[in-house]
Amino acid sequence: MMNFLGDVNLEKEEHRALRSHRIRWKRGVWVAGLILILAASGCAGLRGSGLFQPMSSQEKKKTLEALKENWKDYDVYSAGPASPPGAMIFDPRNDGRNLVGYGYIRLSKEDSVRTAIVWLEYPVQYETSLYRVFDEEKNFYGYVLIAHHLPTARRIDQKTLQLPQFESMFYGAGGGSD
Repeated sequence: MMNFLGDVNLEKEEHRALRSHRIRWKRGVWVAGLILILAASGCAGLRGSGLFQPMSSQEKKKTLEALKENWKDYDVYSAGPASPPGAMIFDPRNDGRNLVGYGYIRLSKEDSVRTAIVWLEYPVQYETSLYRVFDEEKNFYGYVLIAHHLPTARRIDQKTLQLPQFESMFYGAGGGSD
Protein backbone atom coordinates (compact mmCIF):
# COMPACT_ATOMS: atom_id res chain seq x y z
CA MET A 1 0.00 0.00 0.00
CA MET A 2 1.31 3.50 -0.77
CA ASN A 3 1.43 6.23 1.78
CA PHE A 4 0.96 9.94 0.96
CA LEU A 5 4.67 10.28 0.06
CA GLY A 6 4.43 7.50 -2.52
CA ASP A 7 6.33 4.91 -0.50
CA VAL A 8 5.04 1.33 -0.53
CA ASN A 9 4.39 -0.18 2.91
CA LEU A 10 4.84 -3.94 2.48
CA GLU A 11 4.12 -4.71 6.14
CA LYS A 12 0.51 -3.54 5.83
CA GLU A 13 0.05 -5.55 2.61
CA GLU A 14 1.41 -8.70 4.27
CA HIS A 15 -0.74 -8.09 7.34
CA ARG A 16 -3.86 -7.66 5.18
CA ALA A 17 -3.10 -10.84 3.18
CA LEU A 18 -2.45 -12.81 6.38
CA ARG A 19 -5.70 -11.58 7.94
CA SER A 20 -7.65 -12.47 4.80
CA HIS A 21 -6.09 -15.96 4.83
CA ARG A 22 -7.08 -16.46 8.50
CA ILE A 23 -10.66 -15.41 7.79
CA ARG A 24 -10.94 -17.87 4.89
CA TRP A 25 -9.40 -20.62 7.03
CA LYS A 26 -11.87 -19.98 9.89
CA ARG A 27 -14.81 -20.04 7.48
CA GLY A 28 -13.55 -23.32 6.06
CA VAL A 29 -13.31 -24.84 9.53
CA TRP A 30 -16.84 -23.67 10.35
CA VAL A 31 -18.25 -25.09 7.11
CA ALA A 32 -16.43 -28.40 7.58
CA GLY A 33 -17.66 -28.60 11.19
CA LEU A 34 -21.22 -27.88 10.15
CA ILE A 35 -21.08 -30.58 7.47
CA LEU A 36 -19.74 -33.10 9.99
CA ILE A 37 -22.45 -32.23 12.50
CA LEU A 38 -25.20 -32.56 9.90
CA ALA A 39 -23.80 -35.87 8.66
CA ALA A 40 -23.51 -37.25 12.19
CA SER A 41 -27.04 -36.16 13.15
CA GLY A 42 -28.43 -37.64 9.93
CA CYS A 43 -26.83 -40.99 10.66
CA ALA A 44 -27.86 -40.97 14.31
CA GLY A 45 -31.38 -39.70 13.65
CA LEU A 46 -33.02 -43.07 13.05
CA ARG A 47 -31.10 -44.91 15.75
CA GLY A 48 -33.21 -45.81 18.73
CA SER A 49 -36.53 -44.99 17.12
CA GLY A 50 -39.32 -47.15 15.86
CA LEU A 51 -39.89 -47.97 12.23
CA PHE A 52 -43.48 -48.01 11.04
CA GLN A 53 -45.00 -50.04 8.23
CA PRO A 54 -48.45 -48.81 7.13
CA MET A 55 -51.00 -51.43 6.23
CA SER A 56 -53.25 -51.46 3.17
CA SER A 57 -57.04 -51.21 3.58
CA GLN A 58 -57.48 -54.96 3.17
CA GLU A 59 -54.66 -55.79 5.61
CA LYS A 60 -56.03 -53.24 8.06
CA LYS A 61 -59.53 -54.75 7.95
CA LYS A 62 -58.28 -58.33 8.47
CA THR A 63 -55.84 -57.33 11.19
CA LEU A 64 -58.43 -55.29 13.09
CA GLU A 65 -60.81 -58.25 13.06
CA ALA A 66 -58.03 -60.48 14.40
CA LEU A 67 -57.16 -57.88 17.06
CA LYS A 68 -60.81 -57.71 18.17
CA GLU A 69 -61.01 -61.49 18.43
CA ASN A 70 -57.61 -62.00 20.07
CA TRP A 71 -57.42 -58.87 22.20
CA LYS A 72 -56.39 -60.89 25.28
CA ASP A 73 -53.12 -61.78 23.51
CA TYR A 74 -52.15 -58.09 23.66
CA ASP A 75 -51.61 -55.36 26.19
CA VAL A 76 -53.97 -52.74 24.76
CA TYR A 77 -53.46 -49.03 25.44
CA SER A 78 -55.60 -46.04 24.51
CA ALA A 79 -54.59 -42.41 24.06
CA GLY A 80 -57.47 -41.02 26.05
CA PRO A 81 -60.70 -42.71 27.04
CA ALA A 82 -62.03 -45.68 25.07
CA SER A 83 -64.76 -43.47 23.67
CA PRO A 84 -63.28 -41.63 21.88
CA PRO A 85 -59.56 -42.44 21.82
CA GLY A 86 -56.96 -40.65 19.72
CA ALA A 87 -54.85 -43.76 19.16
CA MET A 88 -54.49 -47.36 20.29
CA ILE A 89 -51.47 -49.56 20.88
CA PHE A 90 -51.58 -53.35 20.65
CA ASP A 91 -48.47 -54.76 22.32
CA PRO A 92 -48.16 -58.57 21.96
CA ARG A 93 -47.88 -60.23 25.36
CA ASN A 94 -45.00 -62.53 26.24
CA ASP A 95 -42.72 -61.48 23.37
CA GLY A 96 -40.09 -59.88 25.61
CA ARG A 97 -40.61 -56.44 23.99
CA ASN A 98 -42.84 -53.54 25.02
CA LEU A 99 -44.63 -50.94 22.94
CA VAL A 100 -46.11 -48.31 25.24
CA GLY A 101 -47.46 -44.79 25.04
CA TYR A 102 -46.69 -41.91 27.36
CA GLY A 103 -49.92 -41.01 29.13
CA TYR A 104 -51.85 -43.84 27.45
CA ILE A 105 -54.48 -45.75 29.43
CA ARG A 106 -54.47 -49.54 29.61
CA LEU A 107 -57.72 -51.11 28.43
CA SER A 108 -58.57 -54.31 30.28
CA LYS A 109 -62.16 -55.03 29.21
CA GLU A 110 -63.31 -56.44 25.89
CA ASP A 111 -66.09 -53.84 25.59
CA SER A 112 -63.57 -51.01 26.03
CA VAL A 113 -61.26 -52.45 23.38
CA ARG A 114 -64.08 -52.95 20.87
CA THR A 115 -65.53 -49.48 21.56
CA ALA A 116 -62.15 -47.82 21.07
CA ILE A 117 -61.58 -49.66 17.77
CA VAL A 118 -65.03 -48.66 16.49
CA TRP A 119 -64.39 -45.01 17.39
CA LEU A 120 -61.10 -45.08 15.49
CA GLU A 121 -62.46 -47.03 12.51
CA TYR A 122 -65.01 -44.31 11.74
CA PRO A 123 -63.25 -40.99 12.41
CA VAL A 124 -64.97 -37.68 11.84
CA GLN A 125 -62.07 -35.70 10.39
CA TYR A 126 -59.12 -38.04 9.72
CA GLU A 127 -58.57 -41.28 7.90
CA THR A 128 -57.45 -43.92 10.36
CA SER A 129 -54.24 -45.85 9.74
CA LEU A 130 -52.96 -49.09 11.19
CA TYR A 131 -49.19 -49.54 11.43
CA ARG A 132 -46.89 -52.40 12.29
CA VAL A 133 -44.12 -51.15 14.58
CA PHE A 134 -40.55 -52.46 14.40
CA ASP A 135 -37.27 -51.42 15.97
CA GLU A 136 -34.12 -50.64 13.98
CA GLU A 137 -33.21 -54.38 13.93
CA LYS A 138 -36.65 -55.21 12.40
CA ASN A 139 -38.00 -56.81 15.60
CA PHE A 140 -41.80 -56.59 15.70
CA TYR A 141 -43.16 -54.56 18.64
CA GLY A 142 -46.89 -54.37 17.92
CA TYR A 143 -49.58 -52.36 16.17
CA VAL A 144 -50.67 -48.73 16.37
CA LEU A 145 -54.13 -47.65 15.23
CA ILE A 146 -54.26 -43.88 14.91
CA ALA A 147 -56.62 -41.26 13.49
CA HIS A 148 -53.94 -38.71 12.68
CA HIS A 149 -50.25 -38.60 11.84
CA LEU A 150 -48.02 -41.15 13.54
CA PRO A 151 -45.53 -39.64 16.00
CA THR A 152 -42.01 -41.03 16.23
CA ALA A 153 -41.41 -43.61 18.92
CA ARG A 154 -38.34 -43.34 21.10
CA ARG A 155 -36.31 -46.06 22.74
CA ILE A 156 -36.73 -46.23 26.52
CA ASP A 157 -34.51 -49.27 27.06
CA GLN A 158 -33.28 -52.32 25.10
CA LYS A 159 -36.77 -53.85 24.97
CA THR A 160 -39.14 -50.84 25.09
CA LEU A 161 -40.35 -48.33 22.50
CA GLN A 162 -42.58 -45.46 23.63
CA LEU A 163 -44.92 -43.22 21.65
CA PRO A 164 -45.22 -39.65 22.93
CA GLN A 165 -48.38 -38.32 24.54
CA PHE A 166 -51.13 -37.96 21.96
CA GLU A 167 -53.32 -34.87 21.77
CA SER A 168 -56.67 -36.06 20.45
CA MET A 169 -59.07 -33.87 18.58
CA PHE A 170 -61.84 -35.42 20.71
CA TYR A 171 -60.70 -34.65 24.25
CA GLY A 172 -58.41 -32.39 26.24
CA ALA A 173 -55.21 -33.22 28.11
CA GLY A 174 -57.15 -35.21 30.68
CA GLY A 175 -58.34 -38.68 30.04
CA GLY A 176 -60.27 -41.41 31.61
CA SER A 177 -60.11 -45.09 32.19
CA ASP A 178 -62.05 -48.05 31.02
